Amino acid sequence: MRDFLKGKRCMVWSFMGNSRMYEALRDYGDRFDTVGIFTFEVDATGTITETGTSLKGCIRNIAESISYSCLSERNKDMKKMPDNKSHPNNKKCIICDMFGTLGIKSKLVFRDVQLNNGRTDIIGLPKSFSPRPETSYYIKDGKYKGYKFYKHGINGIQLKGSVYYEFVGAGSQFNGEIVFRRLTDEQLKLLCFALGLSGDINPKIGYGKNYFYGSVKISSEEKWCELAREYSQECSQDVKENIQRLISILNYKDNALRVFEQG
Repeated sequence: MRDFLKGKRCMVWSFMGNSRMYEALRDYGDRFDTVGIFTFEVDATGTITETGTSLKGCIRNIAESISYSCLSERNKDMKKMPDNKSHPNNKKCIICDMFGTLGIKSKLVFRDVQLNNGRTDIIGLPKSFSPRPETSYYIKDGKYKGYKFYKHGINGIQLKGSVYYEFVGAGSQFNGEIVFRRLTDEQLKLLCFALGLSGDINPKIGYGKNYFYGSVKISSEEKWCELAREYSQECSQDVKENIQRLISILNYKDNALRVFEQG
């Protein structure tokens, strides 16, 4: 493997013992300009799992955007932080209380989800670049605009390129669980909605979200789905407005793009 990677740019996530990537490097390594290694983990038996940490971060971002919560201050210019996205009087917000933060233990444990049915494919993507929140695109009236989410796209419009990754195919199914402790009713309802259990939104996870990859549907027992619906019904008017904005982006059934829109 070292010979294939020599002189190439590597993007590495939580790759662990994946024989398929080794096979791809063996068969196609001389064609690769860049090698990408993905977020799924594969154990010695070939079992594929999506790390709970990756899913937890995705759901946290959604929950932050539709609740009265802070905005992570890491790598941010404090002068550009929105006035209502910090902890008043050092009081923890609803999200930090649920998901944890520095000095606060999380009330949620996202177990690794295991691939139950599906396949993986090696797919080439266009090159990507990290968002630069300091640029004018992300600033309004001297403050950060908010959260960035990518729209869904129907299967078939995904962009292709020369940076190769391994993806789980459309229709694949994972099983997993979330363990929680001492959540308030509001927090539990918020969690269920952020997971997409009401049917209003579909989270996006993993790499390639900007190229219409990573769309998922999360399902559970009806009692949790009902709690998700209650959150959108009982929340304040301004949170309802944010939920509608989020639905316009993350609802797959009605709002997934049918063709690629440049720009």
